[in-house]
Amino acid sequence: MPLVALVCAFLVGLLGFALKSAIGGRPRTERVMRQGGTVLLGEYLMEYGLWLFRPITRACVRLNLHPDVLSWTSLLFHLAAAVGIGAGYFGLGGSLLLAGAACDALDGAVARARGLSSDSGELLDASVDRWAEMAIFLAYAWYYRWFPLGFFLSAAAMVGAVMVSYVRAKGESMGVVVKSGLMQRHERAVYLCGATLVSAIGVPFWEPNDSHPMHYLVLAALALIAFFANGTALQRFALIRAELRKKGR
Repeated sequence: MPLVALVCAFLVGLLGFALKSAIGGRPRTERVMRQGGTVLLGEYLMEYGLWLFRPITRACVRLNLHPDVLSWTSLLFHLAAAVGIGAGYFGLGGSLLLAGAACDALDGAVARARGLSSDSGELLDASVDRWAEMAIFLAYAWYYRWFPLGFFLSAAAMVGAVMVSYVRAKGESMGVVVKSGLMQRHERAVYLCGATLVSAIGVPFWEPNDSHPMHYLVLAALALIAFFANGTALQRFALIRAELRKKGR
């Protein structure tokens, strides 16, 4: 029931955002316009997420919460989620995963709102993201350790998630900036959270007598991440290498 209430709250919020957009026009933030939407996660849903978190961001600013606190809290939530997922408690794990993703989204927003954006904060945020994601994918791999396809998809998704960020960072260190591609960090978080929570709600109906359910929605999300993240990493690699060759490097 708490998971159903959480999903219903998300849908009610989406309806409120749709009505607000229809009456006063859809919000258009610089952050979303700069990042741009994709076929996997459009600008509309990205703007909805920022709109949904705006009151929480203002509350964090009023409480003088430092962005670093939110970054470390995000890591703790992700580690706890990994324990829950690895143990098969996808409802608990999905809820903690959502909380971790929320803190991850809030740290940057709070840093900008308080004028605390810095290179050191960005380093912490990027490092926490990598630790958090690897913990989560390893948890899925542990859960599917007796199912070769599930284990492979978890491992492939983890490799893709790491390589997407690594290739971009390596390119930027060489003076080539490439931000295009699918299944970037925010998209991976949305698909994993959504699939894990909805699967936890549906599994009692879809696999009622299975003591170790397959969670097919989660497998589908892992497959999408594995395919598109690794594809994006290869695309970025090719673009950066081509640009470096043009410069004779």
